[in-house]
Formats: sequence, structure tokens, C-alpha cells
Amino acid sequence: MLWHIMAYSHGLDYPHSRPYAVHLFTREKPAPEEAFRLAEEILIKTFPDLERSGLVYVGYESIPVDVDGFYYVATRLLRVRDQSFEVGNAVSTVPPQLASAIEEYRRRYINLDYDDEEDSTRARLLDALEYLSELGCTNIRVFRTQRGYHVRAELPSPMPLEKILETREKLGENSAKISVDKAYLQKQLGFLTNLLFSSKCFRYEGRIYCHDETEIDASSITAVRVETISIPLPQMRVELPKGVVEVDGRYIKFVGRFTAKDAKSIAMSIEDNLWEYAHAQKTSTISDKDIKAKIVKAYSKISKFLAAVVDNCDVRFENGVAVIHVPESLQQYVGRLIGKDGKNIRAVEAEVGVKIKLEQEAPPPDEVVLKRKFQELLRQVA
Repeated sequence: MLWHIMAYSHGLDYPHSRPYAVHLFTREKPAPEEAFRLAEEILIKTFPDLERSGLVYVGYESIPVDVDGFYYVATRLLRVRDQSFEVGNAVSTVPPQLASAIEEYRRRYINLDYDDEEDSTRARLLDALEYLSELGCTNIRVFRTQRGYHVRAELPSPMPLEKILETREKLGENSAKISVDKAYLQKQLGFLTNLLFSSKCFRYEGRIYCHDETEIDASSITAVRVETISIPLPQMRVELPKGVVEVDGRYIKFVGRFTAKDAKSIAMSIEDNLWEYAHAQKTSTISDKDIKAKIVKAYSKISKFLAAVVDNCDVRFENGVAVIHVPESLQQYVGRLIGKDGKNIRAVEAEVGVKIKLEQEAPPPDEVVLKRKFQELLRQVA
């Protein structure tokens, strides 16, 4: 078993290993105080002009590689431009064979570091877990850290470090680590990339504080996403296996284990499938009133009484059909509205120019109908 211990300095203008870092490789795990001492001696020897190392952090990771002896890499990071760096100096005592063995190990895993617990971060984490699963990764594990989350996933087959870096960047990993790893790859130090510490210590006011990562159940991670749509919808709430979908006007809130792909897919389906109905609902007051007036006028040519009956009914124009909802108090007149052999209703249909249907029950409110359609749609796409 090989221990990789990284000690690095603190600097406001540099992320992660800023601007000095020492990577120690040894079979024995040194205590934090010893790791700081060894790293500082190496920095002073490597960079004689260094007045003060400023080493603040030390991280530990174990690597399943056999090693004898003690080796190190000392690096200095230089800013090229905003969020872009290069390794200005690097002195390594790591034998090529050991570097190759470590790099081979790195190529078998994707390691992700998310440095906070905001909803947006947890949402990226959910996206990453789904992507890694689709990629065919196995043994996908999630850990809580002092500030956020770690993810370790074994690849189905070894992948070039450059491709792993692209994937990590795509999955929204810690941008500081991405920038530093790019610099390491350019310097042919790939065996220093794609790492995650299982424990981390820092020095503050003469004391050392340590934090270990803790494995958690990935299914316990939830996040809140909000998508906007162009059609207005009433307030609704639907419970689904992945969580809860809440709608309020043009906003759809996803609370649970919905990935970005889930949320966008559902929002798109709502746009595609409910747009016409929502638009009809928005303009239904005018359309229904207009069609009802035409039907009443047509019935008045047959019977003033039947025209009065229809005038006391609820009339809806649904999917190209005029539906007359006859209340219970007027249902004894349904036969007269139809007429002998359908004579009356056929005459009215010819006059108005639309198909007419008689319903002997009150219509559900528009909002109820839309909610039902919304729930049916979500259960199909979510």
C-alpha cells in the first residue's frame, strides 16, 4: 500500500495547490505534523529563494501500489491568466516505474470533488451520478466531506487521463482542481491528477484540525431545480417516485432526485402536450360564450322554451365539439333537445356548424381538467 500525502500552501490568488505543493509518496503514513515538517524541508531545499512556505493544508490518500522508499514531487504553480495555470517548477524523485504504476491506477477511476452543499451543487451531483451509471461505471460511492461531497467511480475500462479530465469538467467538478490538473498534465505529471483525499488537515493559529470523509447513501441526496415554461398553469403539486413536482404559473419546481435532464424533459413535455389546452383554457371564456350564444339562437328557431333550457346549461367547446352540460333540474328535457330521431340537435348542428354533445352531469372546472391532464402527463414522462 502506498500513501500519497500532499501538503500545499495558502494564497488568495491561487486555487487548490497554491502556489507551492509537495507530494510525498511513502509506505508509512506520517502524522500531519511530520508531513508538514517533511514538506517544508523539501520546499526550502527545492526553492532556496523561498522565504516562507506558508504550508497550511495536508491531504491523505491511499493507493494500492507497492512501494519501497520515500519519494516526492515539489511544484510551484504560476498563473498564466484568470483560472489558468502552468507548473513553473517541478522537481521529482519519483521513479518512472512508480509514476507509471500510479498513473495506471488513476486511469481506472473518475473522482469528483464538489466543495459546497448548495442546491445547484447537489443537482450537479445527481447529474454526475446518473451520467457515471450510464457510462457503465461500477462501485459508485459518495462521501460527505467537511464542505461538500466526494464521488469515486470505477470505470468499465481504463481511460486516458485527458479524457477523464474532460469528463470531470463536464460534470461540474471543482474548477480549481480542474485548472491545476490541466497544468500537471501539460508538465507530464499525470500521476498527480484525478486524486481525492480521504482525510484532510489544516493548520490554524498553531493548531492542526483534521476531517475525514464519510460514506453516505447516494439515494439520500436530493436537490431543488426550477424550470420555466411559456404557458400559464394553475398551482399544482404531484408526487412522483423521484420526488415532488410543484407548479405555480410559469414556474415548475422539482424537489427530490430529479436530474437536469429529467427536469428539462418534463418541462419540454409540458410545453409540447399542454400548450394547446392551456391556451384554450386562457381564451375559453370568450369561445364558450360565443358558441353558447350561437346554439341558443339556433334552438330559438325551433322552440323558445328549448332555447331557454340551453341558456341555463353550461356549454363548453372542447376539442372541436360543443358540449352542453345539462344540470339535474333540466335533465327531463334532454329528449326534447335531441328531438325525434335526433331531428332537433341535427338542425342546431347544421345551423351552428359544429358537432354537439349532451352531457347529463356538471363539467369539471377547467383547472381540475388541466391538473388531471398534467398528472397523467407527468406519470408518463417522469
